[in-house]
Amino acid sequence: FGILYSDRAKNSFAVADVIHSLTVDMDVRVWNGVRIIGCIRMWRKTCATTGRTQGVNKISANFAASNTLTECIGGQEHISFNMDVTVTDEVKNHTYDPVTVERRGDCSLDVFGIKIGSINNKIQNYATRYVNRDSDRFRELRGPKLVAELERKLGVKLGSLVTLKINDEFGNPRTCSSRRKRSSRCVRKSCPKEFTRIGESDKCQKSFGGARPDCKQYGSAAELIEKNLNFCNIKLYWCHVPIQIRES
Repeated sequence: FGILYSDRAKNSFAVADVIHSLTVDMDVRVWNGVRIIGCIRMWRKTCATTGRTQGVNKISANFAASNTLTECIGGQEHISFNMDVTVTDEVKNHTYDPVTVERRGDCSLDVFGIKIGSINNKIQNYATRYVNRDSDRFRELRGPKLVAELERKLGVKLGSLVTLKINDEFGNPRTCSSRRKRSSRCVRKSCPKEFTRIGESDKCQKSFGGARPDCKQYGSAAELIEKNLNFCNIKLYWCHVPIQIRES
């Protein structure tokens, strides 16, 4: 769909529709026994079935630079911030095909008295549960492969401190004034767990993607923020809370 920047949230967003395939595998193991001259000889057989469907998911990436500070390092002004990305997956259930189920291998479960239809129904139920449950329609994606790919693209570790030199309009280093020179960072404010600071403001925020949260769980001063992305027909949500003052 495209990329958008929100000045209020100090975030950038990238949204796109992605084709998504869902596969559910089920192994059915059958035990049987035969009594031979007083002894029971046991054996087992395993049959596999697979259910598949395909549809479209909407992927939203929220890029946030938080805890922004301007500081003096080696006599030159720098800007530092923590870089993080939240990726949300929205299941567009109306785009998914009916679940098709097939047997793999050369097993015949009918031989063991197991009805194929009942096994197919279980697989269809598992797959349909993923596609149709509204409570789980929005999911945050945070797997190790996704994090590694985001870090490779951005060139930084997610959540790490990024420090950039500040130059003037002619490309020359901007030197620090005598009043701003310091050798170490002084941080007196912090955000609650899972929240990030909005620029240099006294507000912290937590992104919830397209899932509308109950912000009052974070205190009476918490505020719900909404942002309509009209170009892709999606609404994003944040909870804003006051920054916490930390004794130094």
